[in-house]
Formats: sequence, C-alpha cells, structure tokens
Amino acid sequence: MAKFSQQFLRAMAQPSYQEGLFTAAQQLGGLPGRLEQERGAMQRFDESVRASEQGIAAAQQGDVSALTNRIAELRRQMASATTLQEKQRIRAEMANLQRLQPGAQKIAVGNKARSMVQGEQALQDESLVGPARLAIEQRLEVLKQDPEAMTEYNKFKMDQWRTDQAQREMQSQQWLADNSAKISKAIENNDMDTIESIVQGAGEFSEAAQSFVATSLRNADAMARFEENSIERKIAPSVSYYKDQLDALPEEVRNILQPTFDAYKEASDKGWNGSEWSTGERIRAKQLEKDMQSQLRSVYSQVATSEYFAKRREEATKREQIAELELKISTPMGSDYLVQGRILANSLLDEGEVLTQAAVERAARSLYARDQEKYRSQLSSLTGQ
Repeated sequence: MAKFSQQFLRAMAQPSYQEGLFTAAQQLGGLPGRLEQERGAMQRFDESVRASEQGIAAAQQGDVSALTNRIAELRRQMASATTLQEKQRIRAEMANLQRLQPGAQKIAVGNKARSMVQGEQALQDESLVGPARLAIEQRLEVLKQDPEAMTEYNKFKMDQWRTDQAQREMQSQQWLADNSAKISKAIENNDMDTIESIVQGAGEFSEAAQSFVATSLRNADAMARFEENSIERKIAPSVSYYKDQLDALPEEVRNILQPTFDAYKEASDKGWNGSEWSTGERIRAKQLEKDMQSQLRSVYSQVATSEYFAKRREEATKREQIAELELKISTPMGSDYLVQGRILANSLLDEGEVLTQAAVERAARSLYARDQEKYRSQLSSLTGQ
C-alpha cells in the first residue's frame, strides 16, 4: 500500500492547493470543447483560404461569375466567424478579391472578343457544316450583342487589318521593283501594249501602277524635249529653256540641279558668241547638259516612285476608313450612349419633370441612331454605293 509523506498530506490540507486542483480539473474537463473550437476555426480558415485562392484563379481567367460567387462565399463565412480577428482576416480577403473585379471584367471582355475572332476563323473552313457550324454562328450572334466585347473585337480586327496591310505594302514594293524597269523600257520603245499588259496584271496595285505609268510618260516627254534642246540638236545653247524647266520643278528638286545649271550657263556665256562655240567651252557645256539630263532622269524616276507609293497610301487610308466604319456599324449600342442619353434627356426636361430611365433609353437610342446614320453616310461616300 502506498504511503504519502507528511509534507504532501499537509499540502493537500491547504485551501490554496485544493483550489488549484479544482481549477486543473475544470481545465481538463473543458479541453474537448476548446479542441472542437480550434478545429472549427481551422476548418473555417481553410475554407476562406480556398475561396480566396479560387477567386484569384477566376479573376486571372476572366470568370467574373465565379469571382463574384467566391466573394459571396467569403461574406457568408465572415457572418459565421466567432472572433473579431477572424472577421477582419476574411474581410481583407474579400477586399482583395473585389479589387480584382475590374481586371477580371476586362479579361472577360477580351476572352469574348477572341472567341468572336476564332469563331469567324472557324467559319472560313468550308468543310464545317451542319450543327457544328450552326452552333458557332449562333454563339457569334450572342457574343456580338455585348457592346464592350464588340469594341474589343473591333480593335482585334483593325490590328489584324493593319498587319495584313503591312504585308500588302511589302508586296506592292516588290511589284514595283519587278516592273519599273520593264515599264521604262516599254516607254522608251513606245510599246503601249506591253505597258497596258503590265498594268492589267498588277491586280490590287493597278491604280498605283497607272499613276506610276502616267508620271513616267510625262517624265519621258519632258526628257525628250530636253534632248531636243541639247547642243547636239540645236548647236546653240538652251539656257532660257533649261531655266524654265528648273523653275517649274519643286524647290528641293531645283536645288539639286541648280549648281549644274549655273555651270552650264557660265560655259555658255563664255563659249557661245551668238554664232559659234569655242571648242573647249562647247565640250564642257555638252557634258554639263548630259549631267543635267542624268540628274533630271534620276529625279523623275524618284517622282514616279513617290507617286506610286502616294497612291498606295491614299488607297490604304481609304480602305482603313471603310474597315473602321463597317465595324462601327455592326457594333450594338453600348453603355457610353446611356451616359450621353442621360445628359440629353436631362437637358430636355420641363421644369418640375422627373427624369425616368425610359427617357434616358429613348435619348440613348436616338443618339445611337444618329451616329449609325452618320457612319452609313460616310461609308457610302467612300464606297460610292
């Protein structure tokens, strides 16, 4: 049988020791409850973290609906939280997800726009028929009812258009490189059949090709007159003629030829006495004429090339305007019209009249219809239809 020391027995007899034993017994008795509370708190912590992580993932994917659901879930968890600290932590997680909503909305709009582009690309496949094709067409119709998505889609389409345009311009440069010498040779031989054949074969570059040919023909005519007035043909110098030719040129071109012309005039003044040349100055004047012809031929070639690319830029600008207008016409009325409609409807109110949502929507539709009519008119002016 166990024996206790006198010291232990005396300690047990003390009231303070008995109270300590009672307190310890109470704590041991409440331990299961505290453990259950801690397990509940840990479970709520895990649930809130999971909801927060799912919300962040949804925001990154542009899933606005899922993000909104996760925020609502956190709000419910905050209502069942048992401590202030826990409520504050969940509130902070909610605030973080709410800050992600605008970005998620932007991603969602971009996703819809990309879906439209991908849908249109899929429809270009003629082998896609039946229900699969109909499903894509119906999906596109639904997506195109979203004004914000259509605005983003329009940006995609214009970026795509500009990329294609850059490719076409590279092709147009190659066309000119391949054909400019042929055109010059045909003009030199007065071979109009070859010129017409080249222009007709230019395809989408035909208008610019016609501009290049027209300028080249004018330049060839000017060079022919230039040669007719040369010392080889006339013997006498043609100072006045060359001066008139230079004066008719743009200043930047005239400045290129001016030094050669000045040297030619000086040689003519020195070497021509009104009836004959001095041998040395005549040789010098003939060479200067050839130099002027060479310079002028080079300038004329650059002018023809510039006319070609100017025509291409004009065509590209027109095509871009048409593309933008067609996209605007196909875009449904967006929220910006409701903002403008509210301003317009408010300005039309009589004294004491209350602004209604119906009035705002009527004004918005009126503004939208006005702009659509303007876009159609501009498109008609550009296309001639």
